Amino acid sequence: MEDLIKKRILDWCSPSFPLPIREEAAKIFNRYLNGDKSDDVFGYITELKFGTGGLRGVLGNGPGKMNEYTVGKTTLGFANYLLKKFSNPSVVIAYDSRRKSYDFSLVTAGIFASKGIKVYLFDQVTPTPILSYSIRKLKASGGVVITASHNPPEYNGYKVYQQDGSQIVEDVQQELEKEIESITDWNIPFIDKENPIFKKNVILIGEDIKQSYYKEFDKVFFAKKIKKSLKVVFSPLHGTAGKWLPDLLEKFGVQVILVKEQMEPDGEFPTVKYPNPEEPEALALCKKTAEANQADLFVATDPDADRMGAGIKNSNGEYIYLNGNQIGSILCAYLCEKVNSLQKNKRYFVFKTIVTTELQKEIAKKNGVMIRDVLTGFKYIAQQLRWIEENRDIYNSSKDVFLFGGEESYGYLPVSFVRDKDALSSTLLLCIIADEKENLLDYLNEIYLKYGLYLEDLKSITMKGFDGLKRMKEILTKLRNSNLINKEIGDRKIVRVYDYLNKTINYSEDPSYFKILPPSDVLQFELEPKGMITVRPSGTEPKVKVYISLSSKEIPQSIEELEVRKKELENELNSLMGIFLTITGLTG
Repeated sequence: MEDLIKKRILDWCSPSFPLPIREEAAKIFNRYLNGDKSDDVFGYITELKFGTGGLRGVLGNGPGKMNEYTVGKTTLGFANYLLKKFSNPSVVIAYDSRRKSYDFSLVTAGIFASKGIKVYLFDQVTPTPILSYSIRKLKASGGVVITASHNPPEYNGYKVYQQDGSQIVEDVQQELEKEIESITDWNIPFIDKENPIFKKNVILIGEDIKQSYYKEFDKVFFAKKIKKSLKVVFSPLHGTAGKWLPDLLEKFGVQVILVKEQMEPDGEFPTVKYPNPEEPEALALCKKTAEANQADLFVATDPDADRMGAGIKNSNGEYIYLNGNQIGSILCAYLCEKVNSLQKNKRYFVFKTIVTTELQKEIAKKNGVMIRDVLTGFKYIAQQLRWIEENRDIYNSSKDVFLFGGEESYGYLPVSFVRDKDALSSTLLLCIIADEKENLLDYLNEIYLKYGLYLEDLKSITMKGFDGLKRMKEILTKLRNSNLINKEIGDRKIVRVYDYLNKTINYSEDPSYFKILPPSDVLQFELEPKGMITVRPSGTEPKVKVYISLSSKEIPQSIEELEVRKKELENELNSLMGIFLTITGLTG
Protein backbone atom coordinates (compact mmCIF):
# COMPACT_ATOMS: atom_id res chain seq x y z
CA MET A 1 0.00 0.00 0.00
CA GLU A 2 2.87 2.36 0.83
CA ASP A 3 4.40 1.86 -2.64
CA LEU A 4 1.00 2.42 -4.28
CA ILE A 5 0.51 5.72 -2.44
CA LYS A 6 4.00 6.91 -3.38
CA LYS A 7 3.38 6.06 -7.04
CA ARG A 8 -0.02 7.79 -6.89
CA ILE A 9 1.64 11.04 -5.80
CA LEU A 10 4.66 10.79 -8.10
CA ASP A 11 2.39 10.18 -11.12
CA TRP A 12 1.33 13.82 -10.73
CA CYS A 13 4.95 14.89 -11.18
CA SER A 14 4.86 13.56 -14.78
CA PRO A 15 4.93 15.73 -17.94
CA SER A 16 1.16 15.09 -18.38
CA PHE A 17 0.60 17.94 -15.90
CA PRO A 18 1.49 21.64 -16.07
CA LEU A 19 4.53 22.76 -14.09
CA PRO A 20 2.62 24.29 -11.09
CA ILE A 21 0.83 20.98 -10.42
CA ARG A 22 4.07 18.99 -10.82
CA GLU A 23 5.80 21.26 -8.33
CA GLU A 24 2.89 20.96 -5.91
CA ALA A 25 2.91 17.14 -6.21
CA ALA A 26 6.65 17.06 -5.46
CA LYS A 27 6.11 19.11 -2.29
CA ILE A 28 3.17 16.89 -1.33
CA PHE A 29 5.42 13.82 -1.72
CA ASN A 30 7.98 15.22 0.71
CA ARG A 31 5.26 16.22 3.17
CA TYR A 32 3.80 12.70 2.99
CA LEU A 33 7.22 11.16 3.70
CA ASN A 34 7.39 13.39 6.78
CA GLY A 35 4.05 12.06 8.07
CA ASP A 36 1.82 14.96 6.95
CA LYS A 37 -1.79 13.79 6.41
CA SER A 38 -3.56 17.15 6.08
CA ASP A 39 -6.36 17.71 3.59
CA ASP A 40 -4.29 18.69 0.53
CA VAL A 41 -1.96 15.72 1.10
CA PHE A 42 -4.97 13.44 1.51
CA GLY A 43 -6.15 14.54 -1.95
CA TYR A 44 -3.02 12.95 -3.44
CA ILE A 45 -2.88 9.70 -1.44
CA THR A 46 -6.51 8.67 -2.11
CA GLU A 47 -8.54 8.10 -5.27
CA LEU A 48 -12.11 9.15 -6.07
CA LYS A 49 -14.41 6.12 -6.21
CA PHE A 50 -17.97 5.60 -7.40
CA GLY A 51 -20.43 5.67 -4.50
CA THR A 52 -24.22 5.68 -4.15
CA GLY A 53 -24.48 8.72 -6.45
CA GLY A 54 -21.43 8.54 -8.71
CA LEU A 55 -18.15 10.37 -8.09
CA ARG A 56 -18.20 13.15 -5.53
CA GLY A 57 -15.41 15.07 -3.86
CA VAL A 58 -13.84 18.37 -2.86
CA LEU A 59 -12.40 20.51 -5.64
CA GLY A 60 -8.61 20.53 -5.80
CA ASN A 61 -5.53 18.83 -7.20
CA GLY A 62 -4.74 15.15 -6.84
CA PRO A 63 -6.42 11.82 -7.73
CA GLY A 64 -8.66 12.03 -4.65
CA LYS A 65 -10.28 15.33 -5.60
CA MET A 66 -12.50 16.72 -8.33
CA ASN A 67 -10.42 18.40 -11.07
CA GLU A 68 -10.02 18.39 -14.87
CA TYR A 69 -7.81 15.31 -14.71
CA THR A 70 -10.02 13.08 -12.55
CA VAL A 71 -13.02 14.19 -14.63
CA GLY A 72 -11.01 13.57 -17.80
CA LYS A 73 -9.82 10.10 -16.80
CA THR A 74 -13.34 9.04 -15.80
CA THR A 75 -14.71 10.36 -19.09
CA LEU A 76 -12.03 8.58 -21.10
CA GLY A 77 -12.93 5.32 -19.34
CA PHE A 78 -16.63 5.89 -20.03
CA ALA A 79 -15.87 6.69 -23.69
CA ASN A 80 -13.92 3.44 -24.06
CA TYR A 81 -16.78 1.54 -22.43
CA LEU A 82 -19.36 3.05 -24.82
CA LEU A 83 -17.23 2.36 -27.89
CA LYS A 84 -17.10 -1.32 -26.93
CA LYS A 85 -20.86 -1.53 -26.31
CA PHE A 86 -22.25 0.57 -29.18
CA SER A 87 -21.36 0.83 -32.86
CA ASN A 88 -22.18 4.54 -33.02
CA PRO A 89 -22.50 5.86 -29.45
CA SER A 90 -23.85 9.22 -28.34
CA VAL A 91 -24.06 10.91 -24.94
CA VAL A 92 -25.92 13.76 -23.26
CA ILE A 93 -24.11 16.08 -20.84
CA ALA A 94 -25.72 18.38 -18.27
CA TYR A 95 -24.22 20.50 -15.50
CA ASP A 96 -25.43 22.42 -12.45
CA SER A 97 -24.53 25.83 -11.01
CA ARG A 98 -21.56 24.73 -8.90
CA ARG A 99 -17.98 25.90 -9.07
CA LYS A 100 -16.33 24.53 -12.24
CA SER A 101 -19.44 22.60 -13.34
CA TYR A 102 -19.50 24.32 -16.73
CA ASP A 103 -15.72 23.85 -17.13
CA PHE A 104 -16.02 20.15 -16.30
CA SER A 105 -18.87 19.79 -18.80
CA LEU A 106 -16.62 21.18 -21.56
CA VAL A 107 -13.78 18.84 -20.53
CA THR A 108 -16.22 15.91 -20.66
CA ALA A 109 -17.70 16.95 -24.01
CA GLY A 110 -14.24 17.48 -25.52
CA ILE A 111 -12.97 14.04 -24.54
CA PHE A 112 -16.05 12.29 -25.90
CA ALA A 113 -15.73 14.35 -29.09
CA SER A 114 -12.06 13.44 -29.43
CA LYS A 115 -13.08 9.77 -29.43
CA GLY A 116 -15.62 10.36 -32.22
CA ILE A 117 -18.65 10.12 -29.91
CA LYS A 118 -21.62 12.37 -30.68
CA VAL A 119 -22.35 14.74 -27.78
CA TYR A 120 -25.53 16.60 -26.84
CA LEU A 121 -24.47 19.36 -24.43
CA PHE A 122 -27.01 21.52 -22.60
CA ASP A 123 -26.60 25.24 -23.17
CA GLN A 124 -27.52 26.24 -19.62
CA VAL A 125 -27.59 24.80 -16.10
CA THR A 126 -29.94 21.82 -16.20
CA PRO A 127 -31.70 19.63 -13.60
CA THR A 128 -30.51 16.06 -13.19
CA PRO A 129 -33.98 14.61 -14.00
CA ILE A 130 -33.93 16.50 -17.32
CA LEU A 131 -30.61 14.83 -18.15
CA SER A 132 -32.26 11.46 -17.46
CA TYR A 133 -35.25 12.39 -19.61
CA SER A 134 -33.13 13.69 -22.49
CA ILE A 135 -31.11 10.44 -22.77
CA ARG A 136 -34.38 8.59 -23.42
CA LYS A 137 -35.78 11.31 -25.67
CA LEU A 138 -32.64 11.53 -27.84
CA LYS A 139 -32.07 7.74 -27.79
CA ALA A 140 -28.53 8.33 -26.54
CA SER A 141 -26.20 5.58 -25.35
CA GLY A 142 -25.64 7.23 -21.99
CA GLY A 143 -25.14 10.49 -20.18
CA VAL A 144 -23.22 12.51 -17.60
CA VAL A 145 -24.30 15.22 -15.21
CA ILE A 146 -21.77 17.38 -13.40
CA THR A 147 -23.21 17.93 -9.92
CA ALA A 148 -22.63 17.35 -6.23
CA SER A 149 -26.34 17.65 -5.46
CA HIS A 150 -26.81 19.45 -2.11
CA ASN A 151 -23.22 19.25 -0.83
CA PRO A 152 -21.39 22.39 0.37
CA PRO A 153 -19.86 24.78 -2.25
CA GLU A 154 -16.38 23.24 -2.20
CA TYR A 155 -17.73 19.95 -3.62
CA ASN A 156 -18.53 18.80 -7.13
CA GLY A 157 -19.36 15.44 -8.67
CA TYR A 158 -19.86 13.33 -11.77
CA LYS A 159 -22.89 11.06 -12.24
CA VAL A 160 -22.98 8.47 -15.03
CA TYR A 161 -26.20 7.32 -16.72
CA GLN A 162 -26.91 4.43 -19.01
CA GLN A 163 -29.05 4.05 -22.12
CA ASP A 164 -32.45 3.96 -20.37
CA GLY A 165 -31.75 7.19 -18.46
CA SER A 166 -30.95 5.53 -15.13
CA GLN A 167 -27.75 5.73 -13.10
CA ILE A 168 -25.32 2.87 -13.52
CA VAL A 169 -25.56 -0.06 -11.08
CA GLU A 170 -23.63 -3.24 -10.25
CA ASP A 171 -22.33 -4.95 -13.41
CA VAL A 172 -22.31 -1.78 -15.53
CA GLN A 173 -20.53 0.16 -12.79
CA GLN A 174 -17.97 -2.61 -12.39
CA GLU A 175 -17.29 -2.71 -16.14
CA LEU A 176 -16.89 1.07 -16.22
CA GLU A 177 -14.55 1.04 -13.22
CA LYS A 178 -12.38 -1.57 -14.97
CA GLU A 179 -12.15 0.67 -18.04
CA ILE A 180 -11.10 3.62 -15.89
CA GLU A 181 -8.56 1.53 -13.95
CA SER A 182 -7.07 0.26 -17.22
CA ILE A 183 -5.94 3.82 -18.02
CA THR A 184 -2.51 3.76 -16.38
CA ASP A 185 -1.32 7.29 -17.14
CA TRP A 186 -2.72 10.83 -17.02
CA ASN A 187 -2.21 11.61 -20.70
CA ILE A 188 -5.81 12.76 -21.22
CA PRO A 189 -6.90 13.90 -24.77
CA PHE A 190 -8.22 17.35 -23.77
CA ILE A 191 -9.65 19.54 -26.54
CA ASP A 192 -11.33 22.92 -26.11
CA LYS A 193 -14.62 24.16 -27.55
CA GLU A 194 -12.87 26.02 -30.38
CA ASN A 195 -11.31 22.83 -31.71
CA PRO A 196 -12.84 21.72 -35.05
CA ILE A 197 -13.39 18.20 -33.67
CA PHE A 198 -15.36 19.67 -30.74
CA LYS A 199 -17.47 21.77 -33.10
CA LYS A 200 -18.09 18.77 -35.36
CA ASN A 201 -19.21 16.33 -32.66
CA VAL A 202 -20.88 18.53 -30.01
CA ILE A 203 -24.48 19.75 -30.45
CA LEU A 204 -25.98 22.30 -28.04
CA ILE A 205 -29.49 21.55 -26.74
CA GLY A 206 -31.85 23.18 -24.25
CA GLU A 207 -35.13 24.84 -25.13
CA ASP A 208 -36.27 21.98 -27.37
CA ILE A 209 -35.82 19.47 -24.55
CA LYS A 210 -37.59 21.76 -22.09
CA GLN A 211 -40.68 22.03 -24.29
CA SER A 212 -40.64 18.29 -24.96
CA TYR A 213 -40.49 17.56 -21.22
CA TYR A 214 -43.42 19.90 -20.56
CA LYS A 215 -45.43 18.24 -23.31
CA GLU A 216 -45.01 14.82 -21.67
CA PHE A 217 -47.39 15.97 -18.92
CA ASP A 218 -50.26 16.18 -21.40
CA LYS A 219 -50.32 12.37 -21.13
CA VAL A 220 -49.92 12.13 -17.32
CA PHE A 221 -53.16 11.17 -15.57
CA PHE A 222 -52.67 13.38 -12.47
CA ALA A 223 -51.58 16.49 -14.41
CA LYS A 224 -54.60 18.76 -14.59
CA LYS A 225 -55.30 22.47 -14.35
CA ILE A 226 -55.48 23.94 -10.86
CA LYS A 227 -59.13 24.80 -10.11
CA LYS A 228 -58.55 27.46 -7.47
CA SER A 229 -56.00 30.24 -7.02
CA LEU A 230 -53.12 28.27 -5.51
CA LYS A 231 -50.21 30.45 -4.38
CA VAL A 232 -46.90 28.62 -4.10
CA VAL A 233 -43.58 30.11 -3.05
CA PHE A 234 -40.64 28.55 -4.87
CA SER A 235 -36.85 28.63 -4.50
CA PRO A 236 -34.22 26.69 -6.49
CA LEU A 237 -31.63 27.46 -3.74
CA HIS A 238 -29.34 29.06 -6.36
CA GLY A 239 -29.49 25.88 -8.45
CA THR A 240 -30.88 24.64 -11.74
CA ALA A 241 -34.65 24.51 -11.24
CA GLY A 242 -35.15 28.29 -11.48
CA LYS A 243 -34.94 28.07 -15.27
CA TRP A 244 -37.20 25.00 -15.50
CA LEU A 245 -39.86 24.65 -12.79
CA PRO A 246 -41.85 27.95 -12.70
CA ASP A 247 -43.03 27.60 -16.32
CA LEU A 248 -44.15 24.01 -15.69
CA LEU A 249 -46.21 25.03 -12.64
CA GLU A 250 -47.70 28.02 -14.45
CA LYS A 251 -48.68 25.76 -17.37
CA PHE A 252 -51.09 24.08 -14.93
CA GLY A 253 -52.40 27.29 -13.37
CA VAL A 254 -50.22 27.55 -10.25
CA GLN A 255 -49.51 31.10 -9.10
CA VAL A 256 -45.75 30.97 -8.49
CA ILE A 257 -44.12 33.46 -6.11
CA LEU A 258 -40.35 33.43 -6.50
CA VAL A 259 -37.80 33.81 -3.72
CA LYS A 260 -35.90 36.47 -5.62
CA GLU A 261 -32.76 36.29 -3.50
CA GLN A 262 -32.23 32.63 -4.50
CA MET A 263 -33.31 32.48 -8.14
CA GLU A 264 -30.01 33.03 -9.94
CA PRO A 265 -27.68 30.04 -10.36
CA ASP A 266 -24.74 30.62 -8.02
CA GLY A 267 -22.28 27.95 -6.90
CA GLU A 268 -21.37 29.93 -3.77
CA PHE A 269 -24.95 29.49 -2.44
CA PRO A 270 -24.65 32.87 -0.68
CA THR A 271 -27.96 32.87 1.24
CA VAL A 272 -27.77 29.41 2.82
CA LYS A 273 -25.31 27.47 4.95
CA TYR A 274 -25.99 24.29 2.92
CA PRO A 275 -28.21 24.18 -0.22
CA ASN A 276 -30.12 21.21 1.17
CA PRO A 277 -33.95 21.28 1.24
CA GLU A 278 -33.84 18.67 4.02
CA GLU A 279 -32.59 21.42 6.36
CA PRO A 280 -35.10 23.98 7.74
CA GLU A 281 -32.35 26.63 7.62
CA ALA A 282 -32.18 26.30 3.82
CA LEU A 283 -35.94 26.93 3.59
CA ALA A 284 -35.96 29.99 5.89
CA LEU A 285 -36.28 32.52 3.04
CA CYS A 286 -39.03 30.39 1.50
CA LYS A 287 -40.94 30.50 4.75
CA LYS A 288 -40.41 34.25 5.13
CA THR A 289 -41.65 34.87 1.57
CA ALA A 290 -44.66 32.59 2.13
CA GLU A 291 -45.61 34.50 5.29
CA ALA A 292 -45.32 37.82 3.49
CA ASN A 293 -47.54 36.66 0.64
CA GLN A 294 -49.90 34.35 2.58
CA ALA A 295 -49.02 31.52 0.22
CA ASP A 296 -50.67 28.11 0.43
CA LEU A 297 -47.31 26.33 0.61
CA PHE A 298 -43.63 26.80 -0.12
CA VAL A 299 -41.26 24.53 -2.00
CA ALA A 300 -37.49 24.45 -2.48
CA THR A 301 -35.40 22.21 -4.72
CA ASP A 302 -31.74 21.31 -4.27
CA PRO A 303 -29.09 22.59 -6.73
CA ASP A 304 -29.56 19.79 -9.30
CA ALA A 305 -33.35 19.67 -8.77
CA ASP A 306 -33.72 16.02 -7.92
CA ARG A 307 -34.80 16.62 -4.29
CA MET A 308 -37.64 18.76 -2.99
CA GLY A 309 -38.55 20.09 0.45
CA ALA A 310 -41.80 21.81 1.41
CA GLY A 311 -43.69 23.64 4.12
CA ILE A 312 -47.44 23.85 4.65
CA LYS A 313 -49.91 25.76 6.82
CA ASN A 314 -51.36 24.38 10.03
CA SER A 315 -54.74 25.27 11.52
CA ASN A 316 -53.26 28.39 13.14
CA GLY A 317 -52.02 29.69 9.81
CA GLU A 318 -48.40 28.93 10.74
CA TYR A 319 -46.06 27.19 8.33
CA ILE A 320 -44.55 23.86 9.32
CA TYR A 321 -41.89 21.81 7.55
CA LEU A 322 -42.66 18.38 6.16
CA ASN A 323 -40.01 15.69 6.27
CA GLY A 324 -39.15 13.39 3.34
CA ASN A 325 -41.28 10.51 4.60
CA GLN A 326 -44.32 12.80 5.01
CA ILE A 327 -44.02 14.36 1.54
CA GLY A 328 -43.46 10.94 -0.03
CA SER A 329 -46.46 9.47 1.79
CA ILE A 330 -48.72 12.30 0.62
CA LEU A 331 -47.66 11.76 -3.01
CA CYS A 332 -47.88 7.97 -2.65
CA ALA A 333 -51.33 7.99 -1.02
CA TYR A 334 -52.82 10.35 -3.61
CA LEU A 335 -51.58 8.25 -6.53
CA CYS A 336 -52.58 4.93 -4.94
CA GLU A 337 -56.06 6.24 -4.19
CA LYS A 338 -56.44 7.21 -7.86
CA VAL A 339 -55.62 3.70 -9.11
CA ASN A 340 -59.29 2.72 -9.42
CA SER A 341 -59.74 5.42 -12.06
CA LEU A 342 -56.93 3.96 -14.18
CA GLN A 343 -56.85 0.91 -16.46
CA LYS A 344 -58.39 -2.06 -14.66
CA ASN A 345 -56.33 -4.82 -16.23
CA LYS A 346 -53.00 -3.41 -15.09
CA ARG A 347 -50.85 -4.15 -12.04
CA TYR A 348 -49.50 -0.93 -10.51
CA PHE A 349 -46.21 -0.75 -8.60
CA VAL A 350 -44.80 1.52 -5.91
CA PHE A 351 -41.11 1.29 -5.06
CA LYS A 352 -39.46 2.61 -1.93
CA THR A 353 -36.04 2.23 -0.36
CA ILE A 354 -35.66 -0.07 2.65
CA VAL A 355 -35.13 2.95 4.97
CA THR A 356 -38.28 4.76 3.82
CA THR A 357 -41.37 4.72 6.05
CA GLU A 358 -43.35 1.48 6.32
CA LEU A 359 -46.51 3.63 6.12
CA GLN A 360 -46.24 3.47 2.34
CA LYS A 361 -46.58 -0.32 2.45
CA GLU A 362 -49.91 0.06 4.25
CA ILE A 363 -51.05 2.69 1.76
CA ALA A 364 -50.21 0.51 -1.24
CA LYS A 365 -51.68 -2.70 0.17
CA LYS A 366 -55.00 -1.13 1.14
CA ASN A 367 -55.37 0.28 -2.38
CA GLY A 368 -54.51 -2.95 -4.19
CA VAL A 369 -51.14 -1.61 -5.37
CA MET A 370 -47.99 -3.75 -5.46
CA ILE A 371 -45.04 -2.43 -3.45
CA ARG A 372 -41.38 -3.42 -3.49
CA ASP A 373 -38.46 -2.44 -1.24
CA VAL A 374 -35.09 -1.70 -2.86
CA LEU A 375 -31.68 -0.75 -1.54
CA THR A 376 -30.86 2.85 -0.64
CA GLY A 377 -30.10 4.90 -3.75
CA PHE A 378 -32.64 5.97 -6.35
CA LYS A 379 -30.73 4.06 -9.02
CA TYR A 380 -32.24 0.89 -7.59
CA ILE A 381 -35.77 2.23 -8.11
CA ALA A 382 -34.83 3.09 -11.70
CA GLN A 383 -33.46 -0.43 -12.07
CA GLN A 384 -36.93 -1.83 -11.31
CA LEU A 385 -38.46 0.35 -14.05
CA ARG A 386 -35.92 -1.05 -16.48
CA TRP A 387 -36.76 -4.60 -15.41
CA ILE A 388 -40.46 -3.92 -16.00
CA GLU A 389 -39.64 -2.79 -19.55
CA GLU A 390 -37.44 -5.84 -20.10
CA ASN A 391 -39.90 -8.41 -18.67
CA ARG A 392 -37.29 -9.46 -16.14
CA ASP A 393 -37.78 -11.62 -13.04
CA ILE A 394 -41.10 -10.88 -11.34
CA TYR A 395 -42.42 -8.48 -13.99
CA ASN A 396 -44.69 -8.67 -17.02
CA SER A 397 -44.33 -5.59 -19.22
CA SER A 398 -47.74 -6.12 -20.82
CA LYS A 399 -49.57 -5.51 -17.54
CA ASP A 400 -47.14 -4.07 -14.97
CA VAL A 401 -47.07 -0.27 -14.62
CA PHE A 402 -44.85 2.01 -12.55
CA LEU A 403 -46.90 4.32 -10.34
CA PHE A 404 -44.52 5.95 -7.86
CA GLY A 405 -41.03 5.71 -6.39
CA GLY A 406 -39.64 7.49 -3.37
CA GLU A 407 -37.01 7.66 -0.66
CA GLU A 408 -36.97 9.29 2.75
CA SER A 409 -34.18 11.67 1.72
CA TYR A 410 -36.60 13.96 -0.19
CA GLY A 411 -36.41 12.23 -3.57
CA TYR A 412 -39.57 11.19 -5.47
CA LEU A 413 -40.63 10.12 -8.96
CA PRO A 414 -44.31 10.14 -10.03
CA VAL A 415 -43.74 9.77 -13.81
CA SER A 416 -42.20 7.02 -15.93
CA PHE A 417 -40.49 9.11 -18.61
CA VAL A 418 -37.70 10.06 -16.18
CA ARG A 419 -35.44 7.47 -14.53
CA ASP A 420 -34.17 9.38 -11.51
CA LYS A 421 -35.77 11.29 -8.69
CA ASP A 422 -37.46 14.38 -10.11
CA ALA A 423 -38.24 17.48 -8.05
CA LEU A 424 -40.02 19.11 -11.01
CA SER A 425 -42.77 16.54 -11.54
CA SER A 426 -42.96 15.93 -7.76
CA THR A 427 -43.56 19.62 -7.07
CA LEU A 428 -46.27 19.76 -9.72
CA LEU A 429 -47.98 16.73 -8.16
CA LEU A 430 -47.76 18.25 -4.66
CA CYS A 431 -49.40 21.44 -5.96
CA ILE A 432 -52.20 19.48 -7.65
CA ILE A 433 -52.84 17.58 -4.40
CA ALA A 434 -52.82 20.84 -2.42
CA ASP A 435 -55.41 22.26 -4.81
CA GLU A 436 -57.69 19.22 -4.66
CA LYS A 437 -57.38 18.52 -0.92
CA GLU A 438 -57.29 22.24 0.02
CA ASN A 439 -55.13 21.65 3.11
CA LEU A 440 -52.12 19.33 2.90
CA LEU A 441 -51.83 18.98 6.68
CA ASP A 442 -55.45 17.85 6.89
CA TYR A 443 -54.74 15.33 4.12
CA LEU A 444 -51.65 14.04 5.92
CA ASN A 445 -53.72 13.54 9.09
CA GLU A 446 -56.37 11.79 7.02
CA ILE A 447 -53.66 9.43 5.76
CA TYR A 448 -52.56 8.67 9.33
CA LEU A 449 -56.16 7.96 10.42
CA LYS A 450 -56.84 5.78 7.38
CA TYR A 451 -53.59 3.78 7.13
CA GLY A 452 -51.92 4.11 10.53
CA LEU A 453 -49.70 6.59 12.34
CA TYR A 454 -46.01 6.09 11.51
CA LEU A 455 -43.16 8.34 12.59
CA GLU A 456 -39.43 8.05 11.89
CA ASP A 457 -36.09 9.07 13.34
CA LEU A 458 -32.55 9.05 11.93
CA LYS A 459 -29.18 9.29 13.63
CA SER A 460 -25.86 9.54 11.79
CA ILE A 461 -22.96 8.47 14.01
CA THR A 462 -19.35 9.28 13.16
CA MET A 463 -16.72 7.30 15.04
CA LYS A 464 -13.78 9.68 15.29
CA GLY A 465 -10.11 8.89 15.15
CA PHE A 466 -7.95 6.67 12.97
CA ASP A 467 -9.46 3.51 14.43
CA GLY A 468 -13.05 4.65 13.84
CA LEU A 469 -13.61 2.56 10.70
CA LYS A 470 -12.15 -0.52 12.38
CA ARG A 471 -14.32 -0.06 15.48
CA MET A 472 -17.43 0.43 13.36
CA LYS A 473 -16.75 -2.78 11.44
CA GLU A 474 -16.20 -4.70 14.67
CA ILE A 475 -19.54 -3.49 16.07
CA LEU A 476 -21.37 -4.40 12.85
CA THR A 477 -19.75 -7.85 12.77
CA LYS A 478 -20.79 -8.49 16.37
CA LEU A 479 -24.30 -7.24 15.64
CA ARG A 480 -24.52 -9.47 12.55
CA ASN A 481 -23.34 -12.55 14.46
CA SER A 482 -25.55 -12.10 17.54
CA ASN A 483 -28.95 -13.81 17.71
CA LEU A 484 -31.25 -10.93 18.60
CA ILE A 485 -34.59 -12.65 18.04
CA ASN A 486 -36.95 -11.75 20.94
CA LYS A 487 -34.48 -9.12 22.21
CA GLU A 488 -36.51 -6.36 23.89
CA ILE A 489 -35.88 -2.79 22.77
CA GLY A 490 -37.91 -0.62 25.10
CA ASP A 491 -41.52 -1.79 24.96
CA ARG A 492 -41.04 -3.60 21.65
CA LYS A 493 -39.11 -6.69 20.73
CA ILE A 494 -37.17 -7.90 17.71
CA VAL A 495 -39.13 -10.57 15.83
CA ARG A 496 -37.24 -10.70 12.54
CA VAL A 497 -33.67 -9.90 11.43
CA TYR A 498 -32.85 -9.11 7.78
CA ASP A 499 -29.21 -9.35 6.75
CA TYR A 500 -28.87 -7.82 3.26
CA LEU A 501 -25.21 -8.77 2.98
CA ASN A 502 -25.67 -12.49 3.61
CA LYS A 503 -29.24 -12.49 2.20
CA THR A 504 -30.74 -14.08 5.29
CA ILE A 505 -33.90 -13.64 7.34
CA ASN A 506 -33.61 -14.78 10.94
CA TYR A 507 -30.16 -16.13 10.08
CA SER A 508 -31.44 -18.50 7.36
CA GLU A 509 -31.06 -17.95 3.62
CA ASP A 510 -34.14 -16.59 1.87
CA PRO A 511 -33.49 -16.37 -1.92
CA SER A 512 -37.08 -15.38 -2.76
CA TYR A 513 -37.12 -12.26 -0.56
CA PHE A 514 -33.73 -11.05 -1.81
CA LYS A 515 -34.36 -11.94 -5.46
CA ILE A 516 -34.38 -8.34 -6.67
CA LEU A 517 -31.85 -7.08 -4.11
CA PRO A 518 -28.06 -7.21 -4.61
CA PRO A 519 -25.91 -7.83 -1.49
CA SER A 520 -25.45 -4.77 0.72
CA ASP A 521 -23.94 -4.18 4.15
CA VAL A 522 -27.27 -3.43 5.83
CA LEU A 523 -29.04 -4.94 8.84
CA GLN A 524 -32.75 -4.54 9.60
CA PHE A 525 -34.56 -5.47 12.79
CA GLU A 526 -38.33 -5.84 12.56
CA LEU A 527 -40.11 -5.01 15.79
CA GLU A 528 -43.39 -6.07 17.34
CA PRO A 529 -45.60 -4.05 17.71
CA LYS A 530 -44.96 -2.64 14.22
CA GLY A 531 -41.56 -1.07 13.86
CA MET A 532 -38.27 -1.29 11.98
CA ILE A 533 -34.68 -0.43 12.87
CA THR A 534 -32.17 -0.23 10.01
CA VAL A 535 -28.40 0.00 10.41
CA ARG A 536 -26.49 1.14 7.30
CA PRO A 537 -22.75 1.79 7.54
CA SER A 538 -20.72 3.83 5.11
CA GLY A 539 -18.27 1.83 3.04
CA THR A 540 -15.70 4.63 2.79
CA GLU A 541 -15.70 6.48 6.14
CA PRO A 542 -16.27 5.67 9.83
CA LYS A 543 -19.92 6.65 9.75
CA VAL A 544 -23.10 4.64 10.31
CA LYS A 545 -26.74 5.65 9.93
CA VAL A 546 -29.48 4.24 12.16
CA TYR A 547 -33.07 4.61 10.97
CA ILE A 548 -36.12 3.86 13.11
CA SER A 549 -39.71 3.68 11.86
CA LEU A 550 -42.46 3.06 14.41
CA SER A 551 -46.23 2.67 14.13
CA SER A 552 -48.46 3.76 16.97
CA LYS A 553 -49.51 0.77 19.10
CA GLU A 554 -53.05 2.14 19.21
CA ILE A 555 -54.75 3.19 15.96
CA PRO A 556 -56.05 6.74 16.52
CA GLN A 557 -59.73 7.27 15.83
CA SER A 558 -59.91 11.07 15.78
CA ILE A 559 -57.76 14.14 15.16
CA GLU A 560 -57.63 14.81 18.90
CA GLU A 561 -56.43 11.29 19.63
CA LEU A 562 -54.01 11.50 16.69
CA GLU A 563 -52.23 14.47 18.27
CA VAL A 564 -51.89 12.59 21.56
CA ARG A 565 -50.51 9.49 19.81
CA LYS A 566 -48.02 11.63 17.83
CA LYS A 567 -46.51 12.99 21.04
CA GLU A 568 -46.36 9.51 22.57
CA LEU A 569 -44.69 8.12 19.46
CA GLU A 570 -42.17 10.98 19.29
CA ASN A 571 -41.16 10.29 22.90
CA GLU A 572 -40.89 6.56 22.21
CA LEU A 573 -38.73 7.18 19.13
CA ASN A 574 -36.26 9.24 21.14
CA SER A 575 -36.16 6.65 23.91
CA LEU A 576 -35.85 3.67 21.60
CA MET A 577 -33.05 5.27 19.58
CA GLY A 578 -31.08 5.90 22.76
CA ILE A 579 -31.59 2.34 24.00
CA PHE A 580 -30.55 0.80 20.67
CA LEU A 581 -27.40 2.92 20.35
CA THR A 582 -26.41 2.06 23.90
CA ILE A 583 -26.87 -1.71 23.64
CA THR A 584 -25.07 -1.89 20.29
CA GLY A 585 -22.21 0.46 21.20
CA LEU A 586 -22.98 2.67 18.19
CA THR A 587 -21.89 5.92 19.80
CA GLY A 588 -19.50 8.58 18.53
